[in-house]
Amino acid sequence: MAELILIVDDDAVTRGQLRELLQQAGYSVAEASDGEEALDIYQQLKPDMVLLDALMERMDGFTCCQLLRNLENNQAIYSISNIQSNIQSNIPILMITVLSDQNSVDRAFAAGATDYITKPIHWQVLRQRVRHLLESKRTVEELHYQTEQAKRREAQLMMALQSAQMGIWDWDIANDRVIWSDNKEALFGLEKGSFAGTYEAFLRSIYPEDRDLVVSAIQDAVKQATEYDIEFRALLPDGTIRWMASKGVVFYDDAAVPVAMSGVDTDITKRKEAESALETYANRQALVAELSQLALAGIDLTTLMQQSVNAIAASLGVDFCNVLELQEGENNLLLRVGVGWQPELLGTAKINSEFAQALLANESFLVYDFTTESRFIPPDLLASQNIVSCASVLIHGKELPFGVLGVYGTTPRDFSRDEIYFLQAIANVLAAAIERRFTEERLRQSEERFQIVAQATNDVIWDWNLETNSWWWNENVQTLFGYLPSHIDPYVTWWRDRIHPKDKRRIISDIQSVIDHKQQVWSNEYRFRCADGSYAYIFDRAYVVRDSSGKPIRVIGAMMDISERKRVQEQLQRQNLRSQLFADFTLKIRQSLQIEEILRTSVNEVQKLLNSDRVVMLRFRANGAVTAVQEAVKIGFPVVLGRDIVDPCFGEEYLDKYRQGRISAIANIAESDIQPCHRSFLQQFAVQANLVVPILLQNHLWGFLIAHQCSHPRVWTSWEIELLRQLADQIGIALAQAKLLEQETLQRQELARSNEELQQFAFIASHDLQEPLRKIQAFGDRLKVTCEGILPERANDYLERMLNAAQRMQALIDDLLTLSRVTTRAQPFIPINLRQITQEVLSDLEVRIQQSHGKIELGYLPTIKGDPLQIRQLLQNLIGNALKFHLPNKVPIVSIYSEMTTGEDSEEICHLTVEDNGIGFDEKYCDRIFQVFQRLHGRSEYEGTGIGLAICRKIVERHQGSITVQSQPGQGTKFIVTLPSHISFA
Repeated sequence: MAELILIVDDDAVTRGQLRELLQQAGYSVAEASDGEEALDIYQQLKPDMVLLDALMERMDGFTCCQLLRNLENNQAIYSISNIQSNIQSNIPILMITVLSDQNSVDRAFAAGATDYITKPIHWQVLRQRVRHLLESKRTVEELHYQTEQAKRREAQLMMALQSAQMGIWDWDIANDRVIWSDNKEALFGLEKGSFAGTYEAFLRSIYPEDRDLVVSAIQDAVKQATEYDIEFRALLPDGTIRWMASKGVVFYDDAAVPVAMSGVDTDITKRKEAESALETYANRQALVAELSQLALAGIDLTTLMQQSVNAIAASLGVDFCNVLELQEGENNLLLRVGVGWQPELLGTAKINSEFAQALLANESFLVYDFTTESRFIPPDLLASQNIVSCASVLIHGKELPFGVLGVYGTTPRDFSRDEIYFLQAIANVLAAAIERRFTEERLRQSEERFQIVAQATNDVIWDWNLETNSWWWNENVQTLFGYLPSHIDPYVTWWRDRIHPKDKRRIISDIQSVIDHKQQVWSNEYRFRCADGSYAYIFDRAYVVRDSSGKPIRVIGAMMDISERKRVQEQLQRQNLRSQLFADFTLKIRQSLQIEEILRTSVNEVQKLLNSDRVVMLRFRANGAVTAVQEAVKIGFPVVLGRDIVDPCFGEEYLDKYRQGRISAIANIAESDIQPCHRSFLQQFAVQANLVVPILLQNHLWGFLIAHQCSHPRVWTSWEIELLRQLADQIGIALAQAKLLEQETLQRQELARSNEELQQFAFIASHDLQEPLRKIQAFGDRLKVTCEGILPERANDYLERMLNAAQRMQALIDDLLTLSRVTTRAQPFIPINLRQITQEVLSDLEVRIQQSHGKIELGYLPTIKGDPLQIRQLLQNLIGNALKFHLPNKVPIVSIYSEMTTGEDSEEICHLTVEDNGIGFDEKYCDRIFQVFQRLHGRSEYEGTGIGLAICRKIVERHQGSITVQSQPGQGTKFIVTLPSHISFA
């Protein structure tokens, strides 16, 4: 970003020249014409440099410079950081003046100027001065910033040393004097100031086994000038051992003789303990992983148990370890395998009932010390082995625990949580191996049951071996699909090839997704080809069998023939589809109220619904003729459209039946019981079956809706007959609505024409009235001027009344024209500033405001869309009324303000309020005051025509708003105009 330079000079020409030159040099420029303006701009923009003219009229440059420096000092006091304060106080000020005497120079620098240059200004000199001053400013800022950062880093380093609790030491080698910091004495468990201060005292604080290591490291550092960096154990006075990390450096004199050594010691006991624990944990995890691999490899269960107890005994350092099996149905523990036991001493023994209950409650582990309590296991069982401590974990089964994995000691011992977790992990490995053995047994039994079920069910059972990709079917594949066993290939491709081509990709992808995503159950519906080439709808469901690792090995499924169910579903779907089509048809004919469009849509949609060869619509004319007005016919069949239908057998008695709602459905014209003349009439149009439904319009027979089947006879179902009847009813309703719309359109056009004529009449009448009225006013004024003092007093009174009446008549005509022009001469809506419009209205009413000594209070007024002239008229009427209807001997106060709200459709609504403290009125007259020529007061009290508020309401209604009023006699009136802030049309 370009650096900002503030130019302060009362000469506009000089400012312009400097601005142009500085901008060409790449700087941003701000200007001030005097010192006061410079102070304001300086506080707002915080420029990087100031060019200041010394001689200015309102405030000279010396005073301005002093005030600028005072502003900097004040900002520095309240600054958040020292960096900010120094930056603020480092802004260069270059004084420019015609004065070159030493006194002026001293005065400039005393006021705080950074540099001084005399006029006339040489641009090359000024540019170099500006560049050097800004570079100096940046250099000072960077230097101060680096200094502050260095101080912060030093403080952070001190806090880090304190929080790390490091101990610092110094060794004067020549004098054998060792100095320890307070922190180091605390690390080594010594009281403050109690360290003896010698090299030997230091060695005595080291754990005996590590002393030689420390001495050797110190000697190597001193002799070979290498870095001293070692870890050792410290022996504290209370016998506690701590691990220390010690780093140091050796100092030499000019003769390369070591004279001193300094360093830092840090307590790393926790880190060492964590490393040891982590190593132990890693070793135990490796043991668990190794045993898991053996279990997965199918090792003998007894061998796996024996290797497990051996690994546990070695890792935990216990005397005894074993696996005890809980015998089902008995409170007995059977020794399976063990380390350190004498089986002949143990054998099978009854266990304590409390221990049995704990096992059955599935407790995770039990840890106890026989020296303090004897629980769960009978003491005589373990007394011969001198066992006094024990930890046991359960080997869980799906239903009941399999047994107990236990470790035992001959001395009291606290088993850690990590050791218990290690035992539990191995117990889980054993549980998985045991469960696998049970699973294999259950699988064998399941295979036997599967074969029985496959023979007993009516479904087609199949078994897909994923490892060999082979496929097995039961005998029902012949019963349901007709395939002989000799025609079936035992591979998955035989099944895939018989899936319907349109279903194959979906089904294969679906079942493969279930297998790949480790799901258990799959089901789907598809079509399967039978031996005769037809397709049967089947519902196929399957179960994915996986091994203990989760790998899929088999898929077993069953096919059910659902062809009949699918047929019923498809029939229901067709009925639902027809219902939907009927609804769509009804919507289409309702969307267009044009009669021709309704009839054309009707025949086309009916033909789609019934899939018939022809749909024709006949209409009765006023002269008794019957005409085909619309038709939808398949190619190749005769066209009826436009022809007059003359059926000699179709008499008045038939029409009476159709007027009463009769429906005719003939499945076969050739075999039906109808008159020969009627049969011949239908056959000339190739009709073999027909369905005739009357169309009634307001209880009168309008015509017929007829469906023809021409290619073959057709039995019309009750559903189709009812559908056609409902469609005919809908057509009748739509025709009635179209007729009503046509009548309404004509009425609306007639009303518009009448309104236009009325508006023209009002305009012409008002115009014609104004011409004689102007003559009355003109000659009346002349008579008043020329005969003033000549006419008698009564004649002057008559003349004054005549002129007043003419003025009222003129005002009345003007208001009537204004009322009529609200809609006839309206302007398009544009954004208008209500505050600006209000100010203009107040300017027009300035004389009335002064005469009434009125006070106007303006609040928030937004920008909305509207007709500027009409909104102005609205405000002028409302504010004018507020000033006019004021209380005697009371200053009228008019408040104009607005409030924005949000409507139901998230549109912003402006509520414009004009409120006064005038005479007010009873709210029962709220509706009356908005009517034309309605007044609540006589002309002698208040002037006016009684049309102003009617004009206001008409303007508001054109703007899609509303106007309401709140008032009480003697307590003022509040008019509230509600307008949408955005209107999208004119």
